[in-house]
Amino acid sequence: MKKLIISLCLLAVVASLLGCSGQDENQQVIRVTRNIGGRAGFQKHWDIWAANFARNNPGWQMELIDLGNNDGAAYYKRAIGTGDLPEVVMTWELVRSLADGGHLLPLPTTYYEQFGVDLPQPYKGNYYTTQVGHQICGIAVNKRMWNEAGISEPPQTWDALIEAMDKIKAKGYKPLVLGGREWSASMPLFYAMATNLYDPERPAGTPSWTIRRDRGEVHFADEPLARMIIERMIELCERFMEKGAMSDGYNEEQRDFYNQKGATWMMGCWMSGDIEPLEVDFDIEYWPIPSMTGHKPLFNLVSSAPGGWAMTTSATGEKRAKALAVLEAYYAPEVYQAFLNGEGQFAAATKVEGVDGPQSDWAPTQRLYANMAANMAKYGTTTGYHVSIDDFPPDSFVESMKRVMQEIMIGNRDVEKLLQMLDDDWEASRKGGS
Repeated sequence: MKKLIISLCLLAVVASLLGCSGQDENQQVIRVTRNIGGRAGFQKHWDIWAANFARNNPGWQMELIDLGNNDGAAYYKRAIGTGDLPEVVMTWELVRSLADGGHLLPLPTTYYEQFGVDLPQPYKGNYYTTQVGHQICGIAVNKRMWNEAGISEPPQTWDALIEAMDKIKAKGYKPLVLGGREWSASMPLFYAMATNLYDPERPAGTPSWTIRRDRGEVHFADEPLARMIIERMIELCERFMEKGAMSDGYNEEQRDFYNQKGATWMMGCWMSGDIEPLEVDFDIEYWPIPSMTGHKPLFNLVSSAPGGWAMTTSATGEKRAKALAVLEAYYAPEVYQAFLNGEGQFAAATKVEGVDGPQSDWAPTQRLYANMAANMAKYGTTTGYHVSIDDFPPDSFVESMKRVMQEIMIGNRDVEKLLQMLDDDWEASRKGGS
């Protein structure tokens, strides 16, 4: 299976790099960003989406701008600076900064109504993005390895998680797949911040950490909970990070987990979309993130605020209507189904006929989807720092968390300096307008 996974990942990357190499010179193009990299499920969704658009818009095609595992915010800043922003872009948490810069085109309410999608949170009176599906972040586990260590249920606390990983290590298994080279290095810290620093039991109407940090009421450097989170990240890396992890990124984490070289992967629900295309043939369960502060384990709902794709001001003239057609093609039943399958998300569009969640003919994927749904219903979700479009951390926050984790991985144990890095990055990013 290892050779198959590596080969398919390489094929996906090559295909994405080639982009529109076979493009007809007479065809017109709408450029669209997508974070495919080595994700076979994402590639399958792209292929179906692009084919649907081309079929229904003769003479036009979608050109893939594959962001891979790179920082989308940095790419968009460069593209804006050179006047080359694609006509349709993935927004992630960048809606506010892109809209404030005058780079997004609003969508009419009829766009959402025709597909049965709840209106996204407005920003300055406008709606901008597709609303994709319900995307959660949790912990993927190799069921056999965890069972052999005597653990069949999700750990209820962070201490219990560490103890469980120690037992897995004692069985001779690699407890955690974690690389330091790319954005995925940030995931353990992101999980801890989103489910602890951003209090899931915060009373309605009280300001979140983001608002309080922007007001200068709190700082990472003098917050005991932030200090404790960093100390737990140091512990995690010291106990379970293997030599060579700094040269690994998302694709290497994926490879090791799917080849059963590791028992645990702190990764979003999108990881499930590659199980069928890569023919992964063992049982995986998806568990909630255990608490450091005494609340129950929770999944982080990262699609609670506007996300998905949006049209940009690069779509002028006839391209504006075709950019909207790209977004409309996203909700074609076969396209939307492929998206939910490729990302392991649950449906948000109620009028897309025959599509109500991710599906698969591959038995391990079927069981994982069922496990995801059952555990999400059992444990519940928190929005973490995805509170609202007006209440996001700086665009660079994921990069900041990645850099802190990289520092820990290379041996930095100065907690004060690590916390100050977060404060300094926050201040610098806010001064830069994000």
